[in-house]
Amino acid sequence: MAEIDLKKNILLSGSFRIVIIALTFCISWISARFLGVELKGQYSYVITLGGFFWMVLDLGIFHSYPYLARKFPQRLANLYGWTVFSTSLEIAVLLALGLGFRPFWNQLLGYEFSPLYLVLFVLYVSFTKALMQLKAFFIGLDRILNHSLAAVINSSLCLLLVSLGFLLVSGTTRLTYYLGITVFSLAAAITYLLASYGQAPRLGEVDLGFVRRAYGFGIRAFVSALLISLLVRADIVIVKQLLGYRQTGIYSIAAHMVDFLQIASNMVGGLLLAKLSDTASDIGKWLLMKKMLMLFAVFLALGNLAFVALGRPLLALFYGAGFVPSYWVYLWLIPASFGLSFGSLFQNYLNSKGFPIVSIIIAALALALNIGLNFLLIPGMGIQGAALATSVAYLFWFALIVAYEQRQSQGRLLLHLLPRRADWKELKQMLAATLATGWNRLRKR
Repeated sequence: MAEIDLKKNILLSGSFRIVIIALTFCISWISARFLGVELKGQYSYVITLGGFFWMVLDLGIFHSYPYLARKFPQRLANLYGWTVFSTSLEIAVLLALGLGFRPFWNQLLGYEFSPLYLVLFVLYVSFTKALMQLKAFFIGLDRILNHSLAAVINSSLCLLLVSLGFLLVSGTTRLTYYLGITVFSLAAAITYLLASYGQAPRLGEVDLGFVRRAYGFGIRAFVSALLISLLVRADIVIVKQLLGYRQTGIYSIAAHMVDFLQIASNMVGGLLLAKLSDTASDIGKWLLMKKMLMLFAVFLALGNLAFVALGRPLLALFYGAGFVPSYWVYLWLIPASFGLSFGSLFQNYLNSKGFPIVSIIIAALALALNIGLNFLLIPGMGIQGAALATSVAYLFWFALIVAYEQRQSQGRLLLHLLPRRADWKELKQMLAATLATGWNRLRKR
């Protein structure tokens, strides 16, 4: 395979991400108005459950797809076929188990699923997993345009359909409608990627021996990613249990703002994993990580300053007075935005070294701290306590990864990771040159 041009990929993917960020904001705004505080809380809870289930079904293999595609290019058809066939089988099995034991699941999950809503929930879980695997597969192929267009299709359709629903759908059916359009948008993005690959999956090309080997890489990424997902979403579940759906709806908007800022780190993360997997030198990896951390420090600082200055009136304008308390919650989550983005970037650095088991231990410690602090702080501080707990846990997660790598490198990591004045000057010049190049291309078009 050709060498990956990380700068080009980030520029291409970043250009699309600007569009996706705008679409995501509009979806969040209209859906909050569409659902209201109570239904928004219910939807956030259900989607949080769905995120947990698809990660368990995936067993971390999607995290390993960019790595596997770069290391084993002759096995691409195997990865592609496994995604398609395993998803089809999974949907059939989950629908049978879900509908056949619906009262049991309702009681276990603490939510009253109707038959239709349960079907949509199963499709949401399976389609999300399949889309994540296919997008990671296309990153490994270094086909970033297709990867980015799939995300645009998903977001664009969701925005269009929720806007129509806002005008045409009323009452509690809005919750079912919104999950339905989420599923439809995921299906459209999956269909686009399958068509873009241009090859039909063949069951005979699925080598179960290699699949087991792939899960061997993936299982460590799975446990680590599952713990990180719980770290990111445990507060939503705990707030729901302790404070109810209304407070969950308010908290979910603030948490969504953190996710909103993390879109960029998620976008870079997969690209970074593929590039780091191609980089043999530790120093080369550290210098690349330094550039990424500096870039995101600037991005997050500007994003948070903008929200501090404009967040309160914008929340009132776009979401309504019922969601304005989210502003004060987000102020407690500002450190979390840095900890989550930096931790996510360094998690990909660890994964590029073969998915070491220490990433599981670090994530488990951060999760335990987050859960403990949530139960300690929420009774006295309410949802602000959940935000503080999350900020402390995310920063702790990032600090542990850096401390571990500093020890493993015998004290060399920070010598190459800490930015100097010349590094900031170089970053400024790079950003100016990148913006100039992008503007010139836009003018020519």
